[in-house]
Amino acid sequence: MSLLRPLCDAVATPVLFGACLVARLRRRPTDKPRLLWGPTPLINIKYHSDALRRRGYESTTLVYDLYAINDRADFDIVLLKTRSLYGRLKNRLRPYGVFAWALFRFDVFNFYFHGGLLQRTGLARLEFHLLRLAGKKIVLTAYGADVQVIEQIPNLLFKHAISQDYPAAFRGDRKRQERVRYFAKYAHRVVAGVDWVDFIPKWDVLIPGHFAIDTDYWSPQPMPPTSSAQPFRILHAPNHRAIKGTAFLERACAELRAEGYDLELVILERVKNSQIREAMWSVDAVADQFIVGWYAMFALEGMALAKPVLTYLREDLLELYSLHSFAAECPIVNTKVTDIKENLRRLMDDRRLCEALGERGRAYVLNHHSLDKIGAFFDAVYRELYPASPVARAGAGAPLPK
Repeated sequence: MSLLRPLCDAVATPVLFGACLVARLRRRPTDKPRLLWGPTPLINIKYHSDALRRRGYESTTLVYDLYAINDRADFDIVLLKTRSLYGRLKNRLRPYGVFAWALFRFDVFNFYFHGGLLQRTGLARLEFHLLRLAGKKIVLTAYGADVQVIEQIPNLLFKHAISQDYPAAFRGDRKRQERVRYFAKYAHRVVAGVDWVDFIPKWDVLIPGHFAIDTDYWSPQPMPPTSSAQPFRILHAPNHRAIKGTAFLERACAELRAEGYDLELVILERVKNSQIREAMWSVDAVADQFIVGWYAMFALEGMALAKPVLTYLREDLLELYSLHSFAAECPIVNTKVTDIKENLRRLMDDRRLCEALGERGRAYVLNHHSLDKIGAFFDAVYRELYPASPVARAGAGAPLPK
């Protein structure tokens, strides 16, 4: 099997070049471009695809794997590996066929920095050139591990946490850095946010986070009246304990209990999103992460359910996204590891503050991270890529949402 990959690459290269030329010649007049998301199996692409469908786009998600927290139904096309001898051959050949099929089905390819449909082949570095040859557009976003170069991390607590959770991660630094620079150079649009700006050499669009959330699915439920006899319940879901700062949260809760506070720390690890939502309905506050320095999906889920959320927001990132985007409105309780105890105490002592923060959090998500708002964001990106299309002309002059 060791010779199979270079043999497949050698045969596939001229075939795919020819397919790209045919796809370019057969390009249709673009009304709304047809969108493909993948193949990294993150829940974000489901929400992004849903958001663009609501705006009238033909949008499809395609993944090569599934994570434990996801369901197969989260994605439109799931192409899992098989282990038989025939299956191994099929696994090796499938990316080439999927790529050729996608050339004639889609206009915009939305990828992460891990790469595209050919990332598991020897043609991974050729894929963006092939897509450009076929007249396709490439939009890149990040999610974290696809761009993070350990030696470039300015946040030393984060750097230390990664060395605890993933001690071998630094070994891929050079290849990761080269890949990020290469893909950023040949993508048509790079969307940056979170702390990913530390690692991406350039970007075309800046947003605090491209995360979209279904605010109908993630909606508040009536809570029974609380009494002083009930503990204050805090939800924390650490898939990476050191990176999330779990030990600091546990220590702060233990110290507060020793002072007489009645609180319960609920920790859920590697469970499905449906279980997270059910647990989140019943708690008083959400403790996200205290190391990385920005918010992501878990914090947004908490805010969407009108819960006060504790997360560390790095000062320079908060300044960047407040001046150039909408982060100044973010009601997250900004919490470093050294602030966890006092911020929890403040919430437990003031239930009205919890309610007010919950209401503001829900409004923040509706205004900036709902399917409608993130759909509008990507719609503006696509209108810039297709300025001559009827859709772009209809929206001429509309800026990228802030």
